[in-house]
Amino acid sequence: MGTVPAYIKIAEQIKREWFSDSDSRLGNRLPTQEELAQRFNVSRSTIVRSLSKLVAEGYIHSQQGSGVYVAQKTPRGDEARRISLIVPYLRAPVIVAACRGVERRARQLGYQVLLASSENDLAREEELVTQHLQAGVQGIVLYPVTRRLSDLASDYLMRWNQSAPVVTMDIACDAWPCSMVLFDNFRLGYDVTRQLIRHGHRNIVFMHTAADFLHTSIHDRQRGWEAAMDEAGLQIPESYRGWPVAIRDFSQPREDADYQKIAEDLLRLRPRPDAVIAWMDDVAAHITQSLCYLGMRVPEDIRLVGFDCEPLITRLFQPLFPTSRPDFVRLGELAVEVLHQTIVAGDAARPRTYYYPVPVLWREPRTASAQATAVVHTEEIPVDA
Repeated sequence: MGTVPAYIKIAEQIKREWFSDSDSRLGNRLPTQEELAQRFNVSRSTIVRSLSKLVAEGYIHSQQGSGVYVAQKTPRGDEARRISLIVPYLRAPVIVAACRGVERRARQLGYQVLLASSENDLAREEELVTQHLQAGVQGIVLYPVTRRLSDLASDYLMRWNQSAPVVTMDIACDAWPCSMVLFDNFRLGYDVTRQLIRHGHRNIVFMHTAADFLHTSIHDRQRGWEAAMDEAGLQIPESYRGWPVAIRDFSQPREDADYQKIAEDLLRLRPRPDAVIAWMDDVAAHITQSLCYLGMRVPEDIRLVGFDCEPLITRLFQPLFPTSRPDFVRLGELAVEVLHQTIVAGDAARPRTYYYPVPVLWREPRTASAQATAVVHTEEIPVDA
């Protein structure tokens, strides 16, 4: 299960204590929010989320000014409407945000959510999908493990023929017969590059990943970078294509020496880049540190751009650099909405792709509190592929 949010753990604990022999407790009043918060040593807001989850599942009901009570009829296992949520891991803030969106919208639509982590292992992901189908879920929201081209021949999603529909988030493959909810990373790569050009940068290098590594967000941003450079009449030097050549799989952990090597290789490129579009915020921060160690001024000599507005980087790292502000909570909500529509319509055989825009957050290091000077395309644009 990986790291499960505290409010879910508390809700499950309340179920075990109050509903294992629920017939003897029907109509009984639960402890107050303050009492529960003190007992579980959490904030009252966490208890409110736990109780909201139990209300949505039909275990309890609230009476204004009186308290929370055990429902007169608690749900049976075969009566519950369930969907599955499977993610690669529960450590990254963006994935935790997506989980919040899925859980919130599912609760509003009357679903329980079975949550599991594949620990970034494709075989484990397939195993969890099978287990959740056997548990009777009506559909699956999947944040897929990133595949390689060599994985597709044996990929279970390539031959999906189950009645339960699947909706993937953030990661896509055109050959999967399922609906997908994605950020518009092509437009994001284009917009970031246009912003760099407006700020006087001309030698802009994009951090590639291996071509057989199917991380669609990186490949789509790359295409957006190429389109913006072409539109501006800026030729991309051949030496920029495929950089960094030494380390091209961004998913693996890095050592300081790796980033030092990347920075050294970067400075050998000709013409020397004056801007770098990195994979994500933490990579941009590491490369910035390595460049400063090599005597470069950032952003005066070379500007770094990251993605995802990673909270820890924003709070602790200086100098701040431009990034993106994707709404992963809303992405999770959209995935549930698409899944719900598919379940209700019974139309899993007609997959669709929906794109959600991502604003650019332009940040300059001269102020302690970075402000957005360019936020673009903030309206929601679902597009049928």
